[in-house]
Amino acid sequence: MSLAFDAKDRVRQSTDIVDLVSGYMELRRQGAKFVGLCPWHDDSKPSLNVDPNRQSWKCWVCNLGGDVFSFVMQKENVDFLGALEILADRAGIEIQSAAPRTSPGDANDKKTLFSANDWAAEQFHRCLTESNEAHSARQYLAARGINDDSIQSFRIGYSPNHWTWLCDRSKTLYSPRVLEGCGLVGKSERGGKYYDKLRGRLIFPIHDTQNRAIAFGGRVLPEVEEEVQAKGQRVAKYWNSPETRLFSKSDNLYGLNVVRDELSRNREAVVVEGYTDVVMAHQAGLRNVVAALGTAINERHIRVLKRFADRITLLLDGDEAGQRRTNEILELFVASDADLRVLTLPNQLDPFDYVQKFGGDALGELLSTAVDALEFKIRKVTGGLDLINDTHGASQALENVLQTLSKVPRPVQTDGIKHLREQQVMTRLSRLFQIDIEQIGNRLRQLRRNSRPTTGESLTASKPMRRVVLQECDSKELELLEILLIDENLFAEAVEHISPDQFSVGPLRDLFETYIDLSRGGTALDFASVMTHLEDPEIKNLLAEIDGRAQKKHVDSQISPRERLSDVVERFTRMVTENKARQVQARLDQPNLSDNEEADLLKAHFEMKLHEHRLTHQQEDSAPKDG
Repeated sequence: MSLAFDAKDRVRQSTDIVDLVSGYMELRRQGAKFVGLCPWHDDSKPSLNVDPNRQSWKCWVCNLGGDVFSFVMQKENVDFLGALEILADRAGIEIQSAAPRTSPGDANDKKTLFSANDWAAEQFHRCLTESNEAHSARQYLAARGINDDSIQSFRIGYSPNHWTWLCDRSKTLYSPRVLEGCGLVGKSERGGKYYDKLRGRLIFPIHDTQNRAIAFGGRVLPEVEEEVQAKGQRVAKYWNSPETRLFSKSDNLYGLNVVRDELSRNREAVVVEGYTDVVMAHQAGLRNVVAALGTAINERHIRVLKRFADRITLLLDGDEAGQRRTNEILELFVASDADLRVLTLPNQLDPFDYVQKFGGDALGELLSTAVDALEFKIRKVTGGLDLINDTHGASQALENVLQTLSKVPRPVQTDGIKHLREQQVMTRLSRLFQIDIEQIGNRLRQLRRNSRPTTGESLTASKPMRRVVLQECDSKELELLEILLIDENLFAEAVEHISPDQFSVGPLRDLFETYIDLSRGGTALDFASVMTHLEDPEIKNLLAEIDGRAQKKHVDSQISPRERLSDVVERFTRMVTENKARQVQARLDQPNLSDNEEADLLKAHFEMKLHEHRLTHQQEDSAPKDG
């Protein structure tokens, strides 16, 4: 579904590409443009070019480029709507027309909710670090080995064990309904009074990737837990924010805002279960650890992590609960089509206890032994089996593995890496189970035909990105688009003589049709408007590449854009004439033509040849003569 142009255009006009890109990487001015080290290849000299005039970017080494939308799509690994939402939030623009109208201070206003969450996080943090009421909380953290640097890095806080501590502090700033919209307070069913949900707890603020507080996790202090239990009541040891307008536990990971830069550099992520697991790992020097938020890791978490990491290791607790969860998520991991590793800690330890007992270096060494998810699956199903003599057990184990593997999207024909990976997997299974690889492949195909996705459609194979090689494109089609990028005012003249059906089927035709669509809608045909209209990142990249060629050619050319257009129109006209001539000739070659039909066809053929001859002489006459 295409989004309204005005919404996209408002976001585009509110976003300066230099400001955007420099938020991700260092840029320096080079003439009229800016350059920086490209983050998508091993760049030793600045290859990424940012053009503030065209509001575009391009890396000619990677053949990647586009506008502000395609940069975010590439950098954050999101689709167009995801990039639009990120940029709209960045610019403070509401793009969801179906959403209820809100105003600053409203409980449904996202900007207000972000502000209130950030304010609350600061209140909790200052309470922990400054208030006498947090003395026992500070003692607890010290006893657990969590130092001041970690408290600052993760903005750990404390909420005193009072019913209305946060409500009272917010009276002149945020209404109780706003705090309720943040998930921070509840409303009594009896008296209708608001109360703090996080009282008596250590607070772990949860941030999105843009470092905005969106939710909170709370760990009740032991002394508060004992006090409640003494009254014959029960209290949950851990509390996590409910789903809100800002927060979905299936789309966010604790600590990602702190470690995202490290992930982007090293491209390896480790997923654990608890807040303190992340904090202690970070404190011990492991700066690539994040945690799921009170829920089992799912495909949406993996999709988020793949924006920052190429390898993801799931670090499971060594207790029985951790062992049980192994099989629950294993199929999901194999089906995620990523480099996913699994490691179970020994001696029923969790990551926090392991680091305290053995240190961060020891955990780092242990993580290096993590095996890929398929190998982990094989070890689980073959543990204790005699694969040579226990043929029945071996057959069941292989079937178990293939059932899991069948949930992996079948590689598309153009994806050689995925095809190679699958071939390697089947080769491993063939060697291990001593079964012909063709038999394994046949059984896998059969299971795939019979299987239905169980982890959501989001992990199915996506349409491969179309890589367009300009040298292989039709030169007159490419020339026409270059001319329009130099002078969009020539479009009206061009469309009088050239139609989309005269283009080859493909992305260049798509671009020409984009100009037609925008023209019919009364939209400007300048580079920025055309780029904003496009949503396919590969077509955006193509337009940026053509624009770069067009600008360079225009500087070097001695011929005006209008003269170039006249030549292109002649080439298109010649192509149409030649195609018609071939069609007439094909009909003339057919047997059993009547005399009248043959005469009409010969007349048409002669007229087209005459027209072609005139075009040739016109082109020769208009060509520049040697001095």
